[in-house]
Amino acid sequence: MRPRFLALPALLAIAYLAAASTAAQSTVQIRPDAAKKQFAVSIGGKPFTTYLYGEEYPDKPFFYPVVSPNGARVNREFPMVKDVPGESNDHPHHQSVFFTYDEVNGIHFWNPDTSGRRIVHREARVDGNALVVLLDWKDKAGSVVLEESKRVTFGGAADLFWMDHDITLTAKIPVTFGDTKEGAFGIRLNDTLKEAGGSGHYINAEGLGGEDVWGKTSPWVAIRGAVKDAAGAKDVTVAIFAHPSGLNFPPYWHARDYGLFAANPFGRKGYDPKAPERTMALAAGQSTHLRFRLSVYAGNVEKTRLDQDFAGASK
Repeated sequence: MRPRFLALPALLAIAYLAAASTAAQSTVQIRPDAAKKQFAVSIGGKPFTTYLYGEEYPDKPFFYPVVSPNGARVNREFPMVKDVPGESNDHPHHQSVFFTYDEVNGIHFWNPDTSGRRIVHREARVDGNALVVLLDWKDKAGSVVLEESKRVTFGGAADLFWMDHDITLTAKIPVTFGDTKEGAFGIRLNDTLKEAGGSGHYINAEGLGGEDVWGKTSPWVAIRGAVKDAAGAKDVTVAIFAHPSGLNFPPYWHARDYGLFAANPFGRKGYDPKAPERTMALAAGQSTHLRFRLSVYAGNVEKTRLDQDFAGASK
């Protein structure tokens, strides 16, 4: 069922999509660097993010940093950069923008694990405004449990940068996804942007705010606030839009006041103890599909704009 705010005037939606498409086609640059094992992404000549897959990151590849059009870094630096004055150092597995899940055949791909399990970069290529990536989710014996095929498309405008993560998970052996709150697509926010001790305030598509968004289902959640650094404060909005075609839409939200901001389409009872447990089994060769857009805005964006942009991203 499509949420109510998809019923926007057709002319407005078409105009938005045309503008966004033009901006994306004319401004995105993806620069591979095999020596550094990374792909750097800029929009309109400004840095946006970098996909990192080197051996110094044994847990999983991820996107770091994440920069808004006004130059604010909306991600936390730790653990990629340690000992930043005044910055938190909890949850080292929250590595900027990442995707993983904690209950895959009982393997903890989300939480820290010393067993040797890991998500391994296999290959990547640039395809226009997109980065196409193949990853292997391996158990402690090195056997592939899941294959992850991910197409990350980038775009933006003067006050907005975004990345679409179109993800297909294919079971290489029989796989069961358990029910846990620990997942799945997320960003660890800059400490000055989080709710507890920072400037941020969450809002979801239903208009709920603050910690009330945690453990609820919603098509999208955003946080609005200011990123502060030595140069001053810059207003930003960070939003995650779940695509209606993705698994178990709308997802639950693991959006915490300490800075974790994630969408979880797998878990249910992990958020609502009264709900029935939700597990998903895939036979070898079967796949499931997920899709999320991370949008980073310069300025504090009104809910009407977020509704509109969700509608555009959902086409």
